[in-house]
Amino acid sequence: MTDRKPYDVVALSALCVDIQSAVPESEIARHGLKKGLTNLVSAETIHAIDLSDDALKTPGSPGGNVAGGIALRGGNVALIGKIANDNAGLFLTERLQNHGVTFTPVISTNPQTATNAVMVLTTPDRERSFAFASGAAYELAPEDIDENLIAQAKITYLDSYLWLSQSGQDAVHHAAALAKQSGGKVAMALNDAALVAKNQEKYLALATAHADILVGDRKEFMALFGVSTFEEAAAKILQHGFTAAITAGAKGADVIENGVITHVPARKIDNLVDTNGAGDQFAAGFIYGLARGKSAPDSAAQGALWASDVIQHRGAEPQVGKNARPAAIFPPPTPPSMP
Repeated sequence: MTDRKPYDVVALSALCVDIQSAVPESEIARHGLKKGLTNLVSAETIHAIDLSDDALKTPGSPGGNVAGGIALRGGNVALIGKIANDNAGLFLTERLQNHGVTFTPVISTNPQTATNAVMVLTTPDRERSFAFASGAAYELAPEDIDENLIAQAKITYLDSYLWLSQSGQDAVHHAAALAKQSGGKVAMALNDAALVAKNQEKYLALATAHADILVGDRKEFMALFGVSTFEEAAAKILQHGFTAAITAGAKGADVIENGVITHVPARKIDNLVDTNGAGDQFAAGFIYGLARGKSAPDSAAQGALWASDVIQHRGAEPQVGKNARPAAIFPPPTPPSMP
């Protein structure tokens, strides 16, 4: 893919703020959260939860993570997403722009809505509980899509969580059609097997109508095609002619391009800290590689490298490029004494 479009990727995203924190058991009980599960809460509850001093706040959502990962590694990437006029929306905008993402947010006009937020709360027994506040992200609609931006992208990336609202689904369809009309490629992320299964017919219809590139794990691909084995899913991918990366965690990924299946191993690491964001950074590396003209296996190898990097520290945000952490400073070694 070597056209002259200025953006490697434009991502559509159900934008949210991700917050990770250790909390005592009493904090889970105080807010009536069901431990170990995803809890739908209000924006007021998100603000009321007491966090640890080392709580980590970063931009979230697959589309936001993909855009950030590509920008931090020097790619030309733009982002389309909706936020509220609040502190969380301001944080997302400034952070993503500082990473080098071209992002002019669409701001909700609904005074009752807030920017989406997801909290990952870890109790002393290492159990993770989730608090999710739905908001402006799901108000994204076809009229919010910048046609000129889509026309300037080699690949338009579609975040599956936009399927949680009808207007989000309409926006995804509109963006996909615009991308094809302008000669760009469409990449669909599957993101969530349960979400894909719930919308299986609609997902598959969009994929067969517009998608060139699919990214997801084995369960997500089986859900997309309504089959029970990886082999059946691979056969369907080959039948439709998609370029696809099917991930399997530490076992690596299987890549399909031009009717050929290639296995790409995961990268070996010594320091696994947090798997949050691994799938998104794999997708970022894979899609960016394709946009820059790499083969699908080489792009997947790049995705595996990016994924291996993000799981060696807390949070889904890559610590590279403009977001690199300063290296520890050690005193210079004492030179050997001369005889």
